[in-house]
Amino acid sequence: MEGALPRAAASELTAHRRPLGALTGIRFFAAFYVVVFHTRIAAVLSDHGHRAAGYFFGSGYLAVPLFFLLSGFILAYTYNGQIEGRGDYRRFWEARFARIWPVYAVSLLLSSVVSMTLPKPAVGLATLLMVQAWNPFNLGMAGAWNIVCWTLSAEALFYLCFPWIQIWLERRSPRMMLFFIGVMLLLCVATNSASRTLGSEAQGVYRWIPLAPLHLFEFIAGVGLGNYFLQRFVFASAGSGGAVLRGAGVWTYLSALATVGLLCRAPGRWTSLVVIGFSALIFGLAAERTLLSRFLSTKTMLLGGGISYSVYLMQMPVKSSVSSVAGHLHVRSEIVRMGLTMVVLLGVSFFLFKAVEDPARRVLRSFFAGLERGRSQAMATRD
Repeated sequence: MEGALPRAAASELTAHRRPLGALTGIRFFAAFYVVVFHTRIAAVLSDHGHRAAGYFFGSGYLAVPLFFLLSGFILAYTYNGQIEGRGDYRRFWEARFARIWPVYAVSLLLSSVVSMTLPKPAVGLATLLMVQAWNPFNLGMAGAWNIVCWTLSAEALFYLCFPWIQIWLERRSPRMMLFFIGVMLLLCVATNSASRTLGSEAQGVYRWIPLAPLHLFEFIAGVGLGNYFLQRFVFASAGSGGAVLRGAGVWTYLSALATVGLLCRAPGRWTSLVVIGFSALIFGLAAERTLLSRFLSTKTMLLGGGISYSVYLMQMPVKSSVSSVAGHLHVRSEIVRMGLTMVVLLGVSFFLFKAVEDPARRVLRSFFAGLERGRSQAMATRD
């Protein structure tokens, strides 16, 4: 099998893989791109004749497929060679639950505190279980409780599928993997998946396809890209400390420029071409050492990437709270309101990262490890 390593060798390399700091840092920009999209900046710029800038800020929803690609890439990079049997599947799902659910639940709670409402019991239960974006008979359920949480429901579906996707891809040659990535990206463009978001007009067959499976191609493309990167630029050069692309960052900078150019276009049939640009940029940031990747890997940007999950989830509760307080204080300026929202959002996100996300993850991982020890002891007793 061309380019593949024995599973034991892959597992051994896992402990020595360099952190991909740039891919953490870019998450901060992606999260705030979505936040800015939910402001009036795009409309104001367009009204003043700055159409390209208006289109750019109005395309903030396209950060969602970037998150999906990043998620697939990082999971493949992290778990390659580590998933074999059902026990590994369970440990993977437990790790994902510990990582995303605590802050997710807090965002739902705070959304109810701010709005003073609760969803209907069935919708609330579906949202707590992270399956609200899976329902083909009630597509509107996806935006229940905290509207941005539909993307986490999609991630839950991706996590459910990941172990089987990963095992299959690990057994493919680099050439076959590259072909597979190309097919996934073409499917993204053909279905225009990146433009399928909450509130977008669904026509034809798309009226019956929930948002979560609609975006599965983006995640799978990311998984393929992460595995291809490992085989070509980590495993193949393990003895030399890891290879990088040649060209002094040309790949990264060209893909970044192409991506920005695509984001400055009016939305339409070919909007999902940006998924190809995102894929090229992710690969460049992982494989090339550039000024951009070094900037994204600074301590400040790594912290920003760390809090980006809370930034994304808390944007609506914080925006509503700031808007309410500003209204009571008779603050009319949109710029002042937006500035206050950004400052409060950063503060709340940093607090949740330090006080909820990290501690809860450690507690849950310790709890699941205890369950694992109990299962092992029970099996040993039976034997």
